Amino acid sequence: MALHWMLIVVLLLSGVLMLVTKLAYHWAPLASMRIHPEPNRKLRGKRLYRSVFGNMIVSGALVFAFTYGALPLLVGSSGRSWPWQLLHGAAVLLVYDFLYYFLHRYAFHEWKLLRRIHAVHHRVRHPHSVDSLYLHPLESFLGQGLLFCCIALLGPLPPVVFVGVVGMHSFLNILVHSGLDLPFFPFKTLGLLARKHDLHHVSMKGGNYASLTPFFDRLFGTAE
Repeated sequence: MALHWMLIVVLLLSGVLMLVTKLAYHWAPLASMRIHPEPNRKLRGKRLYRSVFGNMIVSGALVFAFTYGALPLLVGSSGRSWPWQLLHGAAVLLVYDFLYYFLHRYAFHEWKLLRRIHAVHHRVRHPHSVDSLYLHPLESFLGQGLLFCCIALLGPLPPVVFVGVVGMHSFLNILVHSGLDLPFFPFKTLGLLARKHDLHHVSMKGGNYASLTPFFDRLFGTAE
């Protein structure tokens, strides 16, 4: 399958995952697993979905712009074994999470201009999956730009691994905003990440800055 079609599939799957987790949040049998019911949520309706839809378009456009704007640095063939290629992809995500921790902790929470930009995302005190795309477009640009810089930094990835890294980044970002803490396998770890991110959203002064794992918050003493 051509690279552009694989990217389109990943973006469509991200939309499906967002919809499924949103429906799961409102499904009565899972009500006890909501991290926060938030019955009086202020950010809803047209105001929310207009922003989410706009950022969905921006996010998809950025994926294609970054990919094809720096294609030789991001995607290439590899003669290495599949385990090595998968390890390469995992290393990219780990380096991204490390660098994003500092971008989030210092740039988004301490630098005046970027703090105001990030505050848009923090208007949501207890997020649902669609809120993963309620943010300023510049924040989306910086976050995605960092991911593609990490791929270029560690060397080009085989097409399937490259698309897998882009997909994992998107899927995990949606799931940590799900608002659900499901106490059964395989969702228990994801529920922990969602609960920690929910705590982060409550205040601009909280911890839990890493995006994909709790590791760096534990390492640097900002885990809540």
